[in-house]
Amino acid sequence: MNIVNSVRFKIFIGFVMVVGPLVLFLIFNNAYSMNVVRDQISQNYNKLLQQYVEDTDNTLKEFDNYLFHLYSDPDVINMNLYALESDDYVLAKQRLFNKLTRQLDIYNLINTFFIFSNTTGDLLVTTRENTYYYDRVQTVKEFIVENATTRPNDSSNGNWLIMKAKNGDHYLMKINKDLGAGLSGGILIKMSSLVEPLSKWDTGEGGGTIVVAPDGATLTTAYFPLKRYQNISNQITPKSSGFQIVKDRELDQQFLIVREASSHADLDFELIIAEKNILQNLPYLQLLIYFLPVGGALVLGVYLLYVQRILFKPLMQLIRGMRKLAQGELSVRLHEGSSTEFAFLIATFNNMVDQIENLKISVYEEKIRVQQAEFKHLQVQINPHFYMNSLNIIYNLAALKDTKAVQKMSLHLADYFRFIMRTNRTTMTLKDETEHIRNYLEIQVMRYPDHLVFDIALPDTYCHYAIPPLIVQPFVENAVIHGFTKQYGTFEIKVSAEKDPDAPNEFFLLSISDNGDGFQPEMLKQLNSSQYLDESGDEHLGIWNVRHRLQMNYGHQVALRFQNKPERGALVQMRLPLQSSNVEGTKTEG
Repeated sequence: MNIVNSVRFKIFIGFVMVVGPLVLFLIFNNAYSMNVVRDQISQNYNKLLQQYVEDTDNTLKEFDNYLFHLYSDPDVINMNLYALESDDYVLAKQRLFNKLTRQLDIYNLINTFFIFSNTTGDLLVTTRENTYYYDRVQTVKEFIVENATTRPNDSSNGNWLIMKAKNGDHYLMKINKDLGAGLSGGILIKMSSLVEPLSKWDTGEGGGTIVVAPDGATLTTAYFPLKRYQNISNQITPKSSGFQIVKDRELDQQFLIVREASSHADLDFELIIAEKNILQNLPYLQLLIYFLPVGGALVLGVYLLYVQRILFKPLMQLIRGMRKLAQGELSVRLHEGSSTEFAFLIATFNNMVDQIENLKISVYEEKIRVQQAEFKHLQVQINPHFYMNSLNIIYNLAALKDTKAVQKMSLHLADYFRFIMRTNRTTMTLKDETEHIRNYLEIQVMRYPDHLVFDIALPDTYCHYAIPPLIVQPFVENAVIHGFTKQYGTFEIKVSAEKDPDAPNEFFLLSISDNGDGFQPEMLKQLNSSQYLDESGDEHLGIWNVRHRLQMNYGHQVALRFQNKPERGALVQMRLPLQSSNVEGTKTEG
């Protein structure tokens, strides 16, 4: 049944067309409202983040000024004037160390001050992290030496460089190389210190803040997990304005990203806000968003149940009854429904089935009589073929005056005629059929001694299966008449039976083959065509007769195939059902 043209489908589509636009409008309205909320919240966060980044840039400028004026510090000047190991140099270095240590208490953002001599390699470091003092000194020294030659001053980015310590932490570094006598001063700011104030902002469960480099490398992991950021980083568009929505598929959670770049250093500050935190103050809106699809589905379900009860149920009952009637079940009767219209239809259907049942019985009885008459007529059509061949053999043997051969042939011919007298039955055993074929082939061997041999390979398993009579003879007969040739030596005919590989428990294959010339291509195509059952000439009346009787007995379950063997010769194969011979009319007569 075409479901598109069904009443159920049309009613469902009609309901969807009425309710669907309303639901879509509400969903659109809610989505629009959520986008407005997102936009407003992102603007607020964006303004706060801009202000924070601007304050941070101003602080970095202040640090720039401090480093710039460090060249005029008396102790820096003394370090330029005195030798490296002199007492005055050591005292100046100690006073400068104490001074820078006090500056760490003033500038909470700064992590490390250092003074480095490019000529002597002497390095003065004061830092908050005494635990890693030695590693810090070595890392700073290596970084300064590397950038002193590979990175010239660049006023466009403020000379703030990114340094990675041996323990994996990232630092923002500023170097002033103009302190005189090869001295350079610098500041280290820990990246996590830059975003620590942002971590106190309310970004919701799973949210946080992070600093990234222009190439996308993460510089902080203290306030947002690195693995989670890697899950969403490929969805973030660099240098984008406004906000972005990304999703962590592992957590099945969406985040709103607000991004702001520093104008004084190559850094991007990102706020990662959990979306559920945005809507936590909008419970009614959230409830409405989730209720819409559920409520729509509930209304649709109740509506369909109502229509199912008053329309679909009696309609499907009527359709099932018609299907059973189409399959031949004339005993089907329907119960009348509560609706007046369906009660009338069902009563009319039951009355119609009664009339069809009475009519079909009469037609069926007449059809049986017609089929029996046709079946007997078809069986009779086979006999003249062998009569003509048998008389021809007797004539030839008599002409040769071979009395013993005539006697032997007469015995075989008597058995053959005895078999013919029993072919008024609808079925017989495969063994009886092949014995009849054996008689026929013995006669042919007498006709062509030393030129014709045969082999009937019939396993005992198949001996008692029932088949229609005289379905093998036409093909054996055609093999002798059309396939027999002496140019290839002895002509051999073989009759065999074996299991059907496709359905071994339901069918078996009965094969008739020879080693003659085989079928001509045009004839082979004609014999295997589906039109051969309807179009048969006098030349192949026997083959048409067999195929027609197989169709009458078994329908399309059986098959009759013609083909040429790979080496040489023709092969005819019949696919027959495994039916017992213990049926009416198949008992062998004496």
